[in-house]
Amino acid sequence: MSERLLIKLVIGRTLLDTGAHSLAFQVEEGGRGWVITVSNLAAADASYIGDNIDQLNFFHFISDDSSGLIRKFWLYDLDRPSYVYDPAMQEAVFEVDSRVAYSNEKV
Repeated sequence: MSERLLIKLVIGRTLLDTGAHSLAFQVEEGGRGWVITVSNLAAADASYIGDNIDQLNFFHFISDDSSGLIRKFWLYDLDRPSYVYDPAMQEAVFEVDSRVAYSNEKV
């Protein structure tokens, strides 16, 4: 099983792709709904993401490597995601209140 996280602006521009940059991350229930933690995030990237916090969408993909099945989730906040960046640890933590499973089959 493999996982990937995309952080995108609402206009569709990708700000972060954990698969392309080999960044560790975790998505788990907690906080206001869902907590997303990204490790080893450069300060410049964290700053730009923080400057655009009101315009972010998160996409979490979980792939079953043996079957090829990909589960897809859209995570977002109805108001404004909570965001904390620790420059010493290079760790970003987001909290959002919504997660929706989706598929491209019915688009």
